[in-house]
Amino acid sequence: MSMSDANQMNKTPLVDPELYEQFLKLFSRDQLRIVAWIRSLVPDHAAAGDVFQETSLELWRSFPTFRPDTEFLPWALGVARHQVLKHWRKTRRDRVVFSEDFLRELADEAVGLAAELAPRQAALDECVKQLSDRQRELIHRFYSENQPAAMIAEAWDRSVHAIYKSLKVLRRSLLECVESKLSDQNPSYRTGETR
Repeated sequence: MSMSDANQMNKTPLVDPELYEQFLKLFSRDQLRIVAWIRSLVPDHAAAGDVFQETSLELWRSFPTFRPDTEFLPWALGVARHQVLKHWRKTRRDRVVFSEDFLRELADEAVGLAAELAPRQAALDECVKQLSDRQRELIHRFYSENQPAAMIAEAWDRSVHAIYKSLKVLRRSLLECVESKLSDQNPSYRTGETR
């Protein structure tokens, strides 16, 4: 092989950029939900981080098998479920833990619950988009960045009480918006026929 052939091979991307972009778009949208799901089943923070890393790698490796006409989150949680079970098997050797059947049942139930929460999360995302920039910033600072109300109050030159009051009003407003959107999408939701 000539030097120019070797150089050409080095310039050839090993990954299909379109596939990678599609994966990143879906993964980044649901990444926090995947992390939260894993942490709900793996209480040790460091171990949960390791399971998430393994899950992320496996999601990318398995992405060619993902069907675009299906929902990404339930598929991703199915992959995460295998990584959590693998972690539980490994830790079972170290200490007394629950049976694998029980843990498998727990993981399956968690996947089912996450799928049920998807419409609620989508409705919440829509409702948050309808807020003002200032309201979205308050939610982002308090819930995403975990900034204390006192820090936000100082930065905005407001009282801590005013920050908490704004958060209370926003939570109530978002809850009403989500409930309204869900009942518009599914009239049986209004009558309590769905879980």
